[in-house]
Amino acid sequence: MKIHLVNTDNRKEVNRFIGVPFELYRDSPQWVPPVVPDAQFQLNRKKNPFYKYNDAAFFVAEQDGQYIGRIAAFNPRYFNSFKHTSNLHFYLFDCINDQAAASALFEAAANWGRANDLTLCRGPLGFMALDGFGMLAEGFDHRPAVGIPYNYDYYPTLTEAWGFELEERVYSGYLNLTRLRAEFPQKILALSDKIKSRYGFTIKTFKNKRELRRWAAPRLADLYNRTLTHIAGDPPVTQEEVSVVADSALQITEPDLLKFVLKEDELVGFLFCFLDISVALKKTGGRLFPTGIFHILREMKRTNWINLNGMGMAPEYQGLGGTALMYAELYRAIENYPRFEHADVVQISEFNAKSLNEMKRFGVDFYKTHHIYQKPL
Repeated sequence: MKIHLVNTDNRKEVNRFIGVPFELYRDSPQWVPPVVPDAQFQLNRKKNPFYKYNDAAFFVAEQDGQYIGRIAAFNPRYFNSFKHTSNLHFYLFDCINDQAAASALFEAAANWGRANDLTLCRGPLGFMALDGFGMLAEGFDHRPAVGIPYNYDYYPTLTEAWGFELEERVYSGYLNLTRLRAEFPQKILALSDKIKSRYGFTIKTFKNKRELRRWAAPRLADLYNRTLTHIAGDPPVTQEEVSVVADSALQITEPDLLKFVLKEDELVGFLFCFLDISVALKKTGGRLFPTGIFHILREMKRTNWINLNGMGMAPEYQGLGGTALMYAELYRAIENYPRFEHADVVQISEFNAKSLNEMKRFGVDFYKTHHIYQKPL
């Protein structure tokens, strides 16, 4: 078996790295492929703003002429500066059920981290905001939400056998929107109105993506960095990254499914809902052309699933009834879309016990668990 460092300037090597999970999950009914141009963009050092402040290395494992595993290793300089740490992050780990191969990939990533004077390996953690993170540990029979990692059930065993220890669990849950409409407590709507009146909150939405992008992109980075970066899987973002994330996110949502909470003219909270187009992505096999784009556009018009992937209030306004406010806005949003019947509430940290309990009271059934691991180098 050999471990190869991927030359990201070589398109053939990049595509080999991207191709590993396509072969590995060929027979998996749950795995949803990435869009190949998006996967290529992740490794593009000239276009991806991640590389303005950070560095990365990509490795593949080869055995008998076959590529049997891969891993990405990050030197997240912006994260480390923000958090005052010296972490190595790993991501995009995929491997056959072979401990020697998995260990060789982890060791290659660790050696690269040591060479860059990094002291703690953590992951799986993504490139930037809205990248799914963690390693699936429960819920293998369920299709993942868009962008959220899926892996076989032997992955945690391979990872822990190399010496990784659990750092944090994150939970994703199912919400029956038909039931939510029928049973939503009207007192929550009244409470939401009282909260808005008492604290001077207003809700801002948009009717077109161009106006939304122009307004939101300059404002989101600061709020996001103050609101969500206490969660292990949510990295701080730069302004350049916000623009890329916003462009990507707007492709799979409707403008009125993104809600912004204002205090006078200051952005203090947000609620992000995205269209779940996993069925279409499965059909495309990761390819937009010649027919993939049509599958995606059609699914956006008919999907009955949404993903709730982003909810936060500025720290100084937390504890003032924000969860009730956000769920009231979710209810108001889906009232305009009677076709939506199901929702995935995506990746809530185990350390956010208050939100988890409140979501359970609203009917969220947490049925998937991802693990974030760590190991000193």
